Amino acid sequence: MKGFKYMATGLCAAALLICPGFASQSQAADLKIGVVNMQKVLTTSSAGKKAQSLIEQKMKSYDATFKKDRNALIAMREEIEKKNSAWSDSVKQEKFSAFQKKSAELGNKEREATQELRKLQERHVQPVLQKLESVIQNIAKSGNYDLILPSNAILFASGQHDITPEVTKALDAAMK
Repeated sequence: MKGFKYMATGLCAAALLICPGFASQSQAADLKIGVVNMQKVLTTSSAGKKAQSLIEQKMKSYDATFKKDRNALIAMREEIEKKNSAWSDSVKQEKFSAFQKKSAELGNKEREATQELRKLQERHVQPVLQKLESVIQNIAKSGNYDLILPSNAILFASGQHDITPEVTKALDAAMK
């Protein structure tokens, strides 16, 4: 939804700049535009790094747990493959059922972990994004910008319009 909002904003801005019916050539030349690489701000700002670090720690914890479970499943599968011909039908069925049950349990754990990581991301990244929006609005007002766009919503912008470092610095100051 936000991507659509940014794309729509970018398209409207492009229409204003390109179409002489919407704005005269002199008005378009006087338009002050800034471009922000939102992903770069999130990955280089102190608050973004902290949030990402927390998420990565939790992900590593889950990976370690799931690695043990995956290895146990691999061992079960190999045992089934090796000893399959020597087992009776009832033992084969029992072992195969146990394998399927463990496999389903692992799948459920992985889905739960994915949901937990999403919640963790929302809990730690969402406040940063909200503060980032406020910071960008303040920069727009103080810098007399007519328009500030995310870099992923536009096809081209010269480097002189990039205000990513300024936004990152302001976000770091605002999050202290």
